[in-house]
Amino acid sequence: MANALGKVKTSTGPWITVAVILVAGFMYWLYAASSSIESGTIVADTVESIPRVTATDFVIDPTQFSRERILLSPLTVAERIGRAALTVDMPGLAGYPLILERSVVESELTVVRGDQIAIAGQVYALNDSLLDVYAQRGFFQPENRPKIEGHSTFFLVDSLDFVFPGTDTSGGNPSS
Repeated sequence: MANALGKVKTSTGPWITVAVILVAGFMYWLYAASSSIESGTIVADTVESIPRVTATDFVIDPTQFSRERILLSPLTVAERIGRAALTVDMPGLAGYPLILERSVVESELTVVRGDQIAIAGQVYALNDSLLDVYAQRGFFQPENRPKIEGHSTFFLVDSLDFVFPGTDTSGGNPSS
């Protein structure tokens, strides 16, 4: 019996060594490949290719920016009305609704009343059927529906960043 086990050990010994080296090499390759992947942080894009719109230009007619990705900064958060909905105050337009995309919600940013934010996204028409869908999905609390209903458009936020006092908002990254 001792000879049978001894033969098994010596015949599989080199193969075990090869297997350990292959697994270690594969693990190193995975580590190297994953370290080159950028982290998925959600921040407002400030790339020159995204048109930067001032709040005063936006409030004149939000529909003129329909389905065009724009950057709005700085905005003041008026109220958080659900897990994926906010309102912001702009000059001449109080309580404008923002709906946050899943990626922004999953980033678990805590946004509260009075925060200064920079947002990137698109403007869409707002109607009762959209409000019903967003209410069913729990984007906002049902008691806050009247705060959104008074608007004909909403801003779908695909990225969000905070703007801190004394920060240059003329084109650089607002949070740097």
